[in-house]
Amino acid sequence: MSGGLDIFGREPGETGDLDVAELRAALTAPADPPGAGLPPETPISDTERAEAARRRHHRWLVFAVVVLVVIVAGLVAGFVIWRSNAEVVPDFTGSGETEVVVRVQGGDGPADIAKTLADAGVVASAEAFEAQTTLDADVQALRPGYYRVRQNASAQATADALVAKENHVGHVRLIPGRQLADVTAVSTDPTVAPVTVPGYISEITAASCVPLNGQQDCFTADELWQVAETADPASLGVVEWGADGVRAAPDPRKRLEGMILPGDFDIPPGSTPEQALKAVLSSSAAMWNGTDIIADAATRGITPYQAAIIASLIEREAIASDMPKVSRVVYNRLAIPMKLEFDSTVNYALDRASISTTATDRANPSPYNTYAQMGLPPTPISSPGPDAVAAALAPAEGSWLFFVKVNQTGESCFSVTVDQHQACIAQAQAAGVFG
Repeated sequence: MSGGLDIFGREPGETGDLDVAELRAALTAPADPPGAGLPPETPISDTERAEAARRRHHRWLVFAVVVLVVIVAGLVAGFVIWRSNAEVVPDFTGSGETEVVVRVQGGDGPADIAKTLADAGVVASAEAFEAQTTLDADVQALRPGYYRVRQNASAQATADALVAKENHVGHVRLIPGRQLADVTAVSTDPTVAPVTVPGYISEITAASCVPLNGQQDCFTADELWQVAETADPASLGVVEWGADGVRAAPDPRKRLEGMILPGDFDIPPGSTPEQALKAVLSSSAAMWNGTDIIADAATRGITPYQAAIIASLIEREAIASDMPKVSRVVYNRLAIPMKLEFDSTVNYALDRASISTTATDRANPSPYNTYAQMGLPPTPISSPGPDAVAAALAPAEGSWLFFVKVNQTGESCFSVTVDQHQACIAQAQAAGVFG
């Protein structure tokens, strides 16, 4: 029925019949490779390939930097938000206003000191002071005692004030060999003028006087002397075994001699004379009780108070290396019995410090003059240090009865006989120790 209508567009001569073999061959033929029939590609050089790699690396580097910047910005923003929400540690500014005194107790660390300061209104917060002084070795090494500071001061200003020497108030360092009263030190060299050496009473008086805010309310040395001469020894804190010796002293002004030991003491600012003297005497009593003086004195056949007297003599007569030998001389003379004949006791009665004495000095009838009196003086004549106390309780072995200083360093020459002693005296005179 096609009737030559050419509906399917056959070419002339086409029958329209499907050739099955030809179709199967077309379907099973391999596909042309990619790019088949396209014009051939232009070859890429090594330089172009390297340049392309650099461009790719640059793009990745830029991308990494952008990411890092975003991360850092996020962290900074988070930190700022955290800081804005965190609690700010209170701290004052400036050096402060009203002066006050605070106390650092034994064993206090930075945290304890910080709390004391905050409680006293010195710093705004304990946390501020602790943070300021974490690496401040001077503050961490503060000694126990009393310190003058200002209220409403910054943590830094307070730390600076605490370590300033002039603000460690109420502190006194008492030197071995000194006595209660001021003494006149006389040199054997006539060209050297005598000087006044302050005694413990004067030093305690000075230490207890602490001006605050331009004002001061201090007691005098005379007021302290009045307490020393009249107050009950037990109420003042005198070591128990020394109380009877204090009460029996022939001179009220000398009755507390030797009961105060050398060392560092802290006197509460604003103390009364009684409080100041008790602070030193009670601390000394603790030091005395820290020794074996009671038991060791008993083995020597003497009382602890007598041991203190012997220690005071040794302190005034010898340098540390000679103290055990001087102690032996004391025991040997007491055993004979033989007068001690110590120039130090003669000078003590005269409130004077000197190596030698004159015939007039030695004629003084004072109970402290061991040229005139047999045995020990009635009280100690100085404040003995630990070396002297140790020597009094453990004398060296020997038969010496005499000694004399033979050079300017204080070394002594020891002897058994009078003739040996005279030879030592000649040696001392040749060295210019005394005339």
